[in-house]
Amino acid sequence: MTLKPVIILSTSLPRGLQANFAAILGMSLGRLHPELIGPATPDRDGMLLDGITQVAVPVLGAASEDLASLFAAAENLPVRLAYMRAAFEARNYADYTARIAASPLKDHEPQAILAAGPRKAIDRLCGSLPLLK
Repeated sequence: MTLKPVIILSTSLPRGLQANFAAILGMSLGRLHPELIGPATPDRDGMLLDGITQVAVPVLGAASEDLASLFAAAENLPVRLAYMRAAFEARNYADYTARIAASPLKDHEPQAILAAGPRKAIDRLCGSLPLLK
């Protein structure tokens, strides 16, 4: 199966946070699926540039109040990641994990989502969402 990834960000976030959250989710996807990253590429002088993604990763926008239902709807996809409000509020990773562990998943507020799966499933999930502008 070929994974189609997509990032969905809250349109109410400032641009800097949107960029940061998208980068964090992209790093997590690369860790989970390193086969999506291409090989190092030499330039004409033989200097190697490390590989980048081999698949497009559209970045879409959604109202912040819709992110929880989108995250829930992605439950059965092969990849479902979220940047939760707890991560934004945490001082470090230990604080983040403690905050996540303190409440059931349904009580956490996603600020950004990355979902990946079969093209049809991803299109059903977010096909009507606009590209982030």
